[in-house]
Amino acid sequence: MIRKNPKVMKRFFNILFLIGTITLVFNGCSPDVDDSEAPEIYFDGGNPMYVKLHTPYKDSLVYFDDVSGIESIWNDTTSYDPSHIGRYKVLYYARDTKGNVGSASRDFVVRIEGSTLKGRWNGTHTTPWPSGTAVNYYDSLVEPATLAVYLSRLIPGSPVKVELKSLTGDTLYIPSQVLSFTDSSQTLISGSGKVSSDGTAFHINYLLLTVHNLLTDTVNGRLDFSEHVVVSDSVN
Repeated sequence: MIRKNPKVMKRFFNILFLIGTITLVFNGCSPDVDDSEAPEIYFDGGNPMYVKLHTPYKDSLVYFDDVSGIESIWNDTTSYDPSHIGRYKVLYYARDTKGNVGSASRDFVVRIEGSTLKGRWNGTHTTPWPSGTAVNYYDSLVEPATLAVYLSRLIPGSPVKVELKSLTGDTLYIPSQVLSFTDSSQTLISGSGKVSSDGTAFHINYLLLTVHNLLTDTVNGRLDFSEHVVVSDSVN
């Protein structure tokens, strides 16, 4: 970005303000200098910014004007909804003392992360799906990473890794995993699922394969969860 280079500049000064999460750089000089260019806005970090579901809005940026100085700054966060996953645009504005207005925007992606799901969940377990009987069931999601978490009870003794896919992390994917094996057989699991936009419910369809030499047993099932009854992370 090209900065302004006026021919005449008097009494130049530089003042730095830190306002919450916003860094404001105020540069200016004598008000009689001609100024027809808008202030510049610089972001700290990437665009888009990824934030976890239920995280309040915050940002860090720099406003710059090297001629007449910045008079006011404001932003528009009306589209930002931290309680639902999605991609939201936040608009930023700065006006200098000559009335020139600069603008910029940054996208925020509110997404499901592993720590959003960690804890104990109540639900039902239906096997086989969809003709089987639904029984009460709970599971604890443990070892959360940014885009992964583990089901601890689906297969006793074998935590099942669940990956969080898509831009917003609401698509669940169970990569094929060997849960157990013997000299004559092995049991594998795979599956997929979806999380609600507010992170309060999810379901997983899974497939168990037990391979005995050349014979294969297949069991399909479904887990439906709702009501996040134990929350380890205080932001949820």
